[in-house]
Amino acid sequence: MAEVSTSAERYPLRNASPEEADRLGSLQSLHDASTVRRLERLGIGPGWHCAELGAGAGSIARFMADRVGEDGSVTAIDRDTTLLADLGARHNVTVVADDLGTMDFGRSRFDLVHSRSVLMHIDDADAVVERIVAALRPGGAVLFEEADGSPATVAAARADLPAPFRAVMVPLASRWTWARGAAERLDALGMVDVHDDVREDLLRGASPGAAFWRQTLRSIRPLVTDGPRMAALGHHSIDDAGIDAMLELLEDPAFEVPFTARHRVSARAPSPESGPGPL
Repeated sequence: MAEVSTSAERYPLRNASPEEADRLGSLQSLHDASTVRRLERLGIGPGWHCAELGAGAGSIARFMADRVGEDGSVTAIDRDTTLLADLGARHNVTVVADDLGTMDFGRSRFDLVHSRSVLMHIDDADAVVERIVAALRPGGAVLFEEADGSPATVAAARADLPAPFRAVMVPLASRWTWARGAAERLDALGMVDVHDDVREDLLRGASPGAAFWRQTLRSIRPLVTDGPRMAALGHHSIDDAGIDAMLELLEDPAFEVPFTARHRVSARAPSPESGPGPL
């Protein structure tokens, strides 16, 4: 899914760019099969009312629309809805161009809310989640698939860690901290059946994941090499030579390092009944 931020300056990539559309397509190919399996385990089916946060290129919103059928609905939300035009033509889909950091999700509207690689980029994700929980119907479920960069930051102490990874990827990953506390936050909000499936992902050269990160680094190069912009965000800039070296490393099949821990957090709103489906 597209990474949506409360600040256009913090994450200014736009889906309308052909390069970003290609990058989102790569993200979908990496994770869609796993996401679909988890949504199916949650029981998504006819008549459900769902929300997709950061709908991006729309693959999961399309899957949801097919599953919920004529009597269900899908609200596909993204800051940039350029790639969702075909979805907007479907009678059971509402495409919303909005900022997750400020939008009102309503109350008791949804049976299922999903995010993937979205909340990890929002400045106050806890506040967004609080509003999402309020928007769930009794028994409604959430599935948040978000990455934590702690494996990369821990690996940074290793003497054998390649310098380009330390200079380029570790600073990026160190900002991804929200996911590690997501389950605890949902529990504090009164959600039940809270589960956090955590799996560490290695970054391997010459892999599909490495190809995605080559696309990403090319997209963000003008942003992360802009010293004044990065300083305004409280980060150090990255030099072009470091990015070039990292791009080369991502093509090397011998390169393999710990990178992220992907949290797949599910939970259900309390209900006197069983809820819309098992978690």
